[in-house]
Amino acid sequence: MTGALLKKQMLEVFAWIYQDRKTGKNRSRRGIITYGLLYTVIFGFLAVMFYVLADTMCAPLINAGFSWLYMALMGLLAVTVGMFGSVFNTFATLYQAKDNDLLFSMPIPVRTILIARLSGVYVIGLMYELFVIVPAIIVYFLNIRLTFLTVLFTVLIPVILSFLILAISCILGYVIAWISSHLKNQKILTVIVSLAFIVGYYCLCGSAGNVLQVILQNPGNFGRKVRGVLYPLYHMGLAAGGNVGSMLIFGAIVLGLFCVVYLVLAHSFIKLATTNKGSAKKKYVEKTARMHSGDRALLTKEFARFLGSPAYMLNCGLGILFMLAAAVLLFIKQDTIIKTLQMMSAGKDGIVVAIAVAGTCMTTTMNDMTAPSVSLEGKNIWLAQVLPVSGWSVLKAKLHMHLLLTLIPAAAVIASVEWIVRPSLIGALFIPVMTVLFVILMAALGLLCNLKMPNLTWTSEIVPIKQSASVAIALFGGWGIITVFGVGYYLLARVIAPYAYLAVVTLILVFADIAVIHWLKKRGSRIFDQLTS
Repeated sequence: MTGALLKKQMLEVFAWIYQDRKTGKNRSRRGIITYGLLYTVIFGFLAVMFYVLADTMCAPLINAGFSWLYMALMGLLAVTVGMFGSVFNTFATLYQAKDNDLLFSMPIPVRTILIARLSGVYVIGLMYELFVIVPAIIVYFLNIRLTFLTVLFTVLIPVILSFLILAISCILGYVIAWISSHLKNQKILTVIVSLAFIVGYYCLCGSAGNVLQVILQNPGNFGRKVRGVLYPLYHMGLAAGGNVGSMLIFGAIVLGLFCVVYLVLAHSFIKLATTNKGSAKKKYVEKTARMHSGDRALLTKEFARFLGSPAYMLNCGLGILFMLAAAVLLFIKQDTIIKTLQMMSAGKDGIVVAIAVAGTCMTTTMNDMTAPSVSLEGKNIWLAQVLPVSGWSVLKAKLHMHLLLTLIPAAAVIASVEWIVRPSLIGALFIPVMTVLFVILMAALGLLCNLKMPNLTWTSEIVPIKQSASVAIALFGGWGIITVFGVGYYLLARVIAPYAYLAVVTLILVFADIAVIHWLKKRGSRIFDQLTS
């Protein structure tokens, strides 16, 4: 039974290779080979990136007598990458697996189910870890004098380190599962944690260069901090140099931690995997029903879908947070921005306004809620089609949701730009007017593309949200439109004044908005009414 469960778990872990998520069916042999080659290229690129980082640190630290610090830092990076790659898989695999109830109802020991589940988490963490640690070891071997113990211990380190990643991932997954079981709306947890990882990732990337410089300039002080805070990794670094005692200490600490984590999981696994306190706390409260117009009801339905899907919010609505952050950053960096604008525009007010318009419009392109909105109806699209409303009413609700969620945060960016740029009256009017027209155009174009290229047969909503042509066109199309207008002014700068060019672009946007919305109202609504899954 254990072997069968392990085989099943491995098939689930590597389903992304042989299974098409759009249809839920297995890929052909050619498709598997093609997909495998694609991911080999992607993973190879990541490995090369970590190799370059390792090569930057290795020789200076070894020459300074801190070879253990090099291995400790690369080990820390491997643990971080492995943890990020497997922590959500831990939560989903251990506590939210769809077949948990089925397996618990069968005469299978809990420890057997737990071991099978942990094997999936272990493999994912190991895979992410190897992207970092293998290039690090290659660089290490090229820069030190090799001995039998050095090679043996360094080769064993990734195996032991993978259990540390598994233990930490299980601890974080346990915390997430416990919090999730006490939340009424578990989707909020997903969004918050995902945003925290995104912010942490960009903060790490932004400070990586400075941290690396500090390490190389003063490895002694940094090494003392690592030794005090990351004691197991300190001994891992010494073990890579052939120190037998440090190898035993490192192995004992990691395996001891994993054993403790396993015992805790074995004791609480069934309780956490079967508890769903969040959804059970809903109580009926009598309220007075209010009647709303059809348009308002459809808009409410669109907002409910958006707020009810973490994937939809994070992938198509991340621009909301980006625009708010941009508005704040503009105030903080206004002196630098003013100097840059003056340098780029040679002090001409019209050019400054043109750059401001382009920048403001660019911040709105990260929102593309309409692009997958038709596809997200999925097999239930007939429900929208049989309602006593027109197809245009349904499409209009999708447009209105996009406009509300984009124009409100865009107003904060516009206010910051107006405050910093301080343009003339006509320039102050161009910035908000052109931004609104651009947002309307992008919302309408996203909807048009999705009507032309719908996918109503998906098995996972992430497919229309992240893997559809309409989303790609909506995202990159906005950049393309801004680029075309920018190149157009560059070519015509000698024959047309900046404000005259902005006026021409404004008229083009007006006519484009009217044309696309007219198409949606007439042709688009008929296409929507005829769509079938």
